[in-house]
Amino acid sequence: MNISDLLVKIGFSGNKANVYMACLELGSANANEIAKKANIVRTTVYKILEELNSQGLIEEDAKSRSKIFKACPPQRIIDNLNQQKNLAESFLPDFMNIFSETKFKPKLKFYDSQDGVKRAFEDILNYKNITVMTFSPIKDVISGFGKTYSKHFTEKRVQQNILRQNLRQATDQSFPKNEWELYASDPKLKREVKFLPAELTFNTLIQIYENKICVILSEKENFAFIVESKELSEFMKKIFSFFWKKL
Repeated sequence: MNISDLLVKIGFSGNKANVYMACLELGSANANEIAKKANIVRTTVYKILEELNSQGLIEEDAKSRSKIFKACPPQRIIDNLNQQKNLAESFLPDFMNIFSETKFKPKLKFYDSQDGVKRAFEDILNYKNITVMTFSPIKDVISGFGKTYSKHFTEKRVQQNILRQNLRQATDQSFPKNEWELYASDPKLKREVKFLPAELTFNTLIQIYENKICVILSEKENFAFIVESKELSEFMKKIFSFFWKKL
């Protein structure tokens, strides 16, 4: 695959890719020279040059009496793509709201095996800047996934700016202090922890986020499922918030 083909893959038209490559190879040139190099008629080349100039990929030499064009550093392509990505991400919440209102239907997906359970657990990493409400039997989580995996997962979650609010069992407060970094509240790790009354014990991990509820059973049953339902997720969030505010 040549460079022109790569440019087409990131959104250039065929003619635009050829004109841009001609500008790169010639360094500085007028429209006639660029048209000849790109093998495109001059009237078409002028339109493409205007477009490339507006995108900051080429510039016109103001010192020259005739119009001379020269290519800017190719890094500008990456800069432009990053700007487009940032712009698209800024509108993503609005797009998702429209999508959820018009296209959303409740879904249920099952996951079995250890790898499947991890995929369900990691589903929250498909999001950024969200809060995950969790009923977390932390001893079972660490036993099932391991400390190394859990720490790496936490690093990824922090990178995604995902806050985890945890309701834990009262017995989890008895862990040794040298293990407390996995269990305690920590602003740097975007983790908030509160402890439920002693009579409330459980072995099932429940994560509530966006329109989803992820349920991960204990190692004994070793499977998980994710329910995607706006009504159910809102109800579960109310239950979680009720306990959270009381503690």
